[in-house]
Amino acid sequence: MTEATIIERSLTFVPGMEVVTLTLSDGETYICKRLGRITAVLVSGNADNDAHINATWSGTTVTVNYASQTDQKVSLVIFGSP
Repeated sequence: MTEATIIERSLTFVPGMEVVTLTLSDGETYICKRLGRITAVLVSGNADNDAHINATWSGTTVTVNYASQTDQKVSLVIFGSP
């Protein structure tokens, strides 16, 4: 698995939450260094297309599955325990 390219980490003052914008292709991962354990993830594709997108997580690693032919911008909102 390859790691996604980080575009921006949004500054959040909410404990247990991280917001990042990434460029990635199908199956790439993001390792969350701010949280000790991930409990939920919201994922949103920033492109105006109908490609299916979902995220799975284990420990501190999020894997994004994106049915797109090219690298796309994606936003993740990650919840967990610090």
